[in-house]
Amino acid sequence: MIPRSKLSLVPVDRILSRLIHPSVFELTGIALSEAEPELVETDDVISYTYTSADGKGRILVRNDGIRVLMEGWYKEDKILMCAIRDRQLDGTEESSPLTFYPNRDPACNRLPGPGFLACELSIYSWDPHTYLDGLDIEGTLGHFIADPDHYVWKHFDPDVFFPLWEQAFHIGRGPWQSARPMKGVPQFFLENAIKFLGELGYNRVDAVPSWFNVARFFEAYGFRFTYGEHELMYQGLCEGLKRFADREGRSNLTRPQESWLVSLQNLPDAYIPEELKLPARWPVTHTNTYWIRMHLDLNPYTLPEREGTWESGLMKRVRGLRTKDCKNKRKLKVTVPNRGHRGCSETLGASSPGATSPKATD
Repeated sequence: MIPRSKLSLVPVDRILSRLIHPSVFELTGIALSEAEPELVETDDVISYTYTSADGKGRILVRNDGIRVLMEGWYKEDKILMCAIRDRQLDGTEESSPLTFYPNRDPACNRLPGPGFLACELSIYSWDPHTYLDGLDIEGTLGHFIADPDHYVWKHFDPDVFFPLWEQAFHIGRGPWQSARPMKGVPQFFLENAIKFLGELGYNRVDAVPSWFNVARFFEAYGFRFTYGEHELMYQGLCEGLKRFADREGRSNLTRPQESWLVSLQNLPDAYIPEELKLPARWPVTHTNTYWIRMHLDLNPYTLPEREGTWESGLMKRVRGLRTKDCKNKRKLKVTVPNRGHRGCSETLGASSPGATSPKATD
């Protein structure tokens, strides 16, 4: 394997020590300073497996030159899956072996400019003592929370969906949270990944939030929506959720509750109770290739100098039409009273494995 990114050149023990919360090493029984990983190298991927002395804990790191994927297990339970992926191949026909969903379309995945350095990260963690029962048994609450797409998109049955949805709304778990996140693990990973990538010289760190509660998580760290249409959608959902909370006399909703309300908006319109309709819907579906993308700027980017100019005389004149004095400008805000009717009779295709589920990256 020939490393192709700054990220892939960092020693594996340094990556783990910088990004993984100490509680993961404590639970798995792995002392990083003393552990000797088992190394397996193929043409495409280098794998490092750390195993505890008693065999109860394991951490696996895979590096394909573009993406570094880290997973952890305690006994038979997965407790961690996190990754950082250099985006230099996005928008091209090339792909990293460890990338599990397509990034080829340049209209959806092109970077801001030549030489722009960006990484995309993801983080999942599971407290092994809080796994729900029935995760593989269709019709149980555990299965509903572990795979909500099954009930929303693939096999919608109102008699099955609504009783399970009501239980999920009150249990305190968000979509895909088959176990509670390990305390502090996602926050530690994100905070340190931001510093780490900044030190490596990256211009931006990206995230692809699968559900509304995940977008809330990244927003708290200063991430903003990359595409304007997603920002407007998010504003509409926030307004609708606030209206709902005010109407119900609630001071606020939990993040999981917000996500379950948002999930309702993807049901067939006639089945959504009028009082639960929001002004927008979460656009990540299991057939999307145009993901909701959020990002945080790190190091400044300068467009490389070129001979001549890319800006035509017409573009200069268009720029001159802009109002220069905007002292009273205000942030654009769109208020939509309800979503209205959006008929759709097309059958959804096979599940696209990237945007929603940690299962898809197994």
